[in-house]
Amino acid sequence: MSETETMETISRSGLRTWLLERIAFYLDKPVDSIDPTVELARYGVDSVYAISIISDIEDHLQVEVDVAEARRRGTVDTLTDYLLELVA
Repeated sequence: MSETETMETISRSGLRTWLLERIAFYLDKPVDSIDPTVELARYGVDSVYAISIISDIEDHLQVEVDVAEARRRGTVDTLTDYLLELVA
């Protein structure tokens, strides 16, 4: 997703891809090594990583994310769905 994209044009696949890229960046892993249906904790996403990722999400989407709610969404797919609800 480009920085100029409006919230109305965010697609599930685009947001999912962006999330995968951010998570891969923080974990220093290839994007294709992260399964969006696997619990992020299995990849070593701890509270420090989670806060960093949530901060990136808030900056990118220009929304306030409930940290506890986001952490309950344990996979990229469920987190993507939650974020799409926030920007709807």
